Amino acid sequence: MTRETPSQTIGPFFHIGLEWKGGERAEFGTPGERITLTGRITDGAGAPIDDAMVETWQMDASGKPPAAGDSRPGGLARCYTDKEGRYRIETVMPGAFAGPDGARYAPQLNVTIFMRGLLKAIRTRVFLASVESVKDDPFTRAIGDLARLKTVVAQRDAAWPGAWTWDVRVQGEGETVFIEF
Repeated sequence: MTRETPSQTIGPFFHIGLEWKGGERAEFGTPGERITLTGRITDGAGAPIDDAMVETWQMDASGKPPAAGDSRPGGLARCYTDKEGRYRIETVMPGAFAGPDGARYAPQLNVTIFMRGLLKAIRTRVFLASVESVKDDPFTRAIGDLARLKTVVAQRDAAWPGAWTWDVRVQGEGETVFIEF
């Protein structure tokens, strides 16, 4: 007797071929204040997502795109969540920058998250500044609602200089603001 197998979405997430040694550390050809961004990724019920891949890209400390020609793209970091849904990225504090239209953007990291259950990655940004200081960023102006805005702003750890915390809620109450492409 043949039994039908259950259908399922993509996953568990396939890491082979996407990992690189030291991937959780973004490298730059220019100096800058080293920082660490940590947090947890949880689902709509608040359960940890233990097989997500978190990828970040950012401007350098002076607000310029990283220089080309490195062995891996400058400003890019990639890590995986552990069984508690925790991730850790080491990088430099990105500088504020001007967009093509002259608009000023606050210090931020572009974030892409790949995980089980998603056929395409989800994208957002995380701001490394106070809520008050990012209100004029073009992205945050589009969010409008203060409670929603707080979902994309990391918190500085006052006890540990250079440490920032940012949790991601994939859906449900307190869901992080995501960018639709």
